[in-house]
This record gives sequence, C-alpha cells and structure tokens, in this order.
Amino acid sequence: MIDKPKIASLSRYYDVLLSALDREVRPELESERAKFLYGAARRVLARLATLNEYTPALPENLASLHPDGQGAALPTGVHSPGVDDPSRLDEAASLDGASVRAALAHEGRLLDAIEDGVQRRLTGSAASSPSTAAAAPITAATLETYIREHLDPTLSLREFRILAGGRSKQTIMLTFANGRGEIVERVIRRDLVVAITGGTVTEEYQVLKALSDRGYPVPRPFSLEVDTGVLGSAFMVMQRVGGSLSGDIFDPPPSREAVLHSARVLGQLHSFPVSEIAPTIRESLRVPPSGAQLREQVIALQGLWQSNSRAYCVTMQAVFHWMLANLDGLTPLVTVVHGDYSYHNLLFEDETLSAVMDWELVRIGHPAEDVGYIRAAALQRVEWSEFMSAYKAGGGSELTPRDITFYTLLGKLRLMSMLFGARAYFESGAIDDLQLADVSIYHLPRMIQQASFEIRQALRL
Repeated sequence: MIDKPKIASLSRYYDVLLSALDREVRPELESERAKFLYGAARRVLARLATLNEYTPALPENLASLHPDGQGAALPTGVHSPGVDDPSRLDEAASLDGASVRAALAHEGRLLDAIEDGVQRRLTGSAASSPSTAAAAPITAATLETYIREHLDPTLSLREFRILAGGRSKQTIMLTFANGRGEIVERVIRRDLVVAITGGTVTEEYQVLKALSDRGYPVPRPFSLEVDTGVLGSAFMVMQRVGGSLSGDIFDPPPSREAVLHSARVLGQLHSFPVSEIAPTIRESLRVPPSGAQLREQVIALQGLWQSNSRAYCVTMQAVFHWMLANLDGLTPLVTVVHGDYSYHNLLFEDETLSAVMDWELVRIGHPAEDVGYIRAAALQRVEWSEFMSAYKAGGGSELTPRDITFYTLLGKLRLMSMLFGARAYFESGAIDDLQLADVSIYHLPRMIQQASFEIRQALRL
C-alpha cells in the first residue's frame, strides 16, 4: 500500500523544468549549458511520461504497480495474472519461497518495462551530462594571474571554457600561448558549493600524483590551491589529457574493444600494492571495513532506504535480505578502489582508455566494488566472461560471483543514498537546479531497476 504522506507533489518538477527551459534553453540553444538543460529536460520528461502510463505516483512508489487495486491499470502485456500481492519480507523470511520469488519476478518485469519505455523515448538524441552552478564567477584575468604566478610567468591566456558536467566538481579548460608562441593546455578542477559526493580536490591531488608517478593513465597534477579566495573554492591545475567521453554511468562506449580496455586498466589499478597508495588517501578510508562494519553499513543503508522510500518494494527487501545472508561468504581481498569507475569518468582516444578521471571517492576496499559498479554498463557490449578475462589480464584478482553480486548491490545502495539526499534538497525548495530533478526522476529509479536485475540474476529468476 502506498504511504500517502510520503508522496511528494510533481508540481515542483514541472515548474522548475519549465522555468529552466524558458530562462536558459530558449535564449542560448547553442551553448553547452543549453545542451545540458535540453538533455536533462528530456530525461525528466521521458521518465514522467512513461510513469504516467503505469502509475500516478513518483518513480519509486512501486506498491502502486502491484495488482492490489491501489494503482492505475497496467499496460497490456505487462501485468502478470496470478501473481499474488507480495508479502513483506521479515528477517526470517526465505528468498526461496514461491510467493516471494513470484513477487520479485513480477516486480522486476514491471521495472524492466518502465525502463524500456524511458529508453525508447530517449532514443535518437544524446543527453548531455548534468552540471551544477559554480561557487563563484571566474574571470580570464584571475585565471591568467594565478597560472603565471604558480606555473609559468610566460603564459598568456587565449581562451577558457567552463564545461557542463560534474555533480560535485567543476572542470575548466584553459588554452595559453607561451613566450615562444606555443600552445599550452591545462585543466582546472575545483570544488562546487553543492556537492553530492562530498569529496574534495585536496584529497584527490595526492592520489593523482601517486598514480601518475607509477604510469597509471590519470591527468598529472601540477599544483593545488586551498585558498578559497582565489576562485571561491579549492582547486587543482592538471595536465590536459587527450580523449573524450564516449559513455556514461549507465551506457558504455560503442566499441567493445574500448570496454575490454577499461577492464584491463581497472585490473592494473587493483594490482598496485596497497601500502604504496594508501598513505595518499584520507585516513578514515585507508582501512577497509571488517565483516562486522560491513554488516553495519548494509543495515544503515537499509534504514536509509526505509526512511526515504515512498512505498514498500519487494525488490529492495530481497536485496537487503540477500546481502545480509551472504556477507560472511565474501573473499577477503583488499585493493585500491576508485569508487566511481564507469564510463562517465573514462576518457578514450578511439578504443584506448587515455585517462581515468574523478578520484573523489577513492578508498581502500574490495576490488569487486569497482568491478560491480561498471558491470551493468559493460554487459551491454561484451560477455561478462570476456570482461573478467581482460580484467585479470590487467592484473585484477580472481572474484567469485558472490563477491561481484554483493558489491554491485552495495555500490548501487551507496549511490541511492546520495541520490536520496539530492532529491530531498531539491524537493525542499532550497534550490531550483534541474540536475537534482534529473537524478531524482531519472537516475534513482534506474538504479532500483538495476538492483532488481542483479537480485534476479543471483536467485536465477
């Protein structure tokens, strides 16, 4: 049954969407900002339009999708006759029960159908990456003065460009001419005021330096500035690496060879001795959680789900139940973990991975955290056995199916917890940022659908 007091009005999503289109897209359709807003608007509209066919509730109100008379009629071919309403799973419930398995399969088919509908609406035009407003205005004079004082006094700024993209960091591309008339390119990465992840460039700087010194494909950092008076927040200046993004967190590059190369590069990261990289990582993240601490994390994430979800969801109940039941069987492995290793953070030159970006979530942990995080996207291009063979060829560890399923689900739960925070910030009226509407309406339900896929695979449904 839907928890009606938790159902938020859709009016804020429509109001902010229309305001953003009128204020920013229409006047500057050729700008990067306009392209971002267009892409975000399309994602939000695609989700809302598809949901309207299934239920009047917000995306994660899955109770309205079950045949209990509470929700709207389901499209022909989606409803599964004969499936009883799912019973809530308590701690002693078994995932092997016929009614539970039927409910999981039924809810999974509904989630898949909704996601298919959203993707059909989005097909035909690439959506831009989301962007967040900068902490303070940036001028050419400020940038040129800083670079001359800290890196090279002969440089003259020719152009700077603030990229659309990044949920907690801002990227600024700089083009200079030196005293000999040669072109020099640099990149500034700086903290934003509204950050979903909470990581800082100060923490990333030392990690990038250590990995760059060891030949790993990352941008080489040149300087770190912690004085917030310069650009309004801390930032670092980095090498500009060739290549471009050709995928995102949900979708891989079109080339299967690029996907396999990303597997090998991930294996290389996991082959580095932990003792060499750990000192560059925030102290609280240098030691992986014990089994007891990991159990506490799962229980805490379960609590976050229960307090932030808007209706009962048999899929998520099964996810938490399975994770707690399988925690003790995980392989005890420890590596450097990127924490956000997927195609929205990987640059490619043709089929070669040229740089791994955005190290704000780096920590010491289990290698399956990264492998599980990229799994859903990689599976769209290659067989899983191919991906894992390339990963091991790069130096990666042998991982069991239990390891991969557990950490795939854990990664999705961690991301969901951040998305819940972004959604609450938006719905409170604190900020009219279309990016936060995008992650709430588009990305959060897609994470739930992917969790459904993983638990059905684990239970062979």
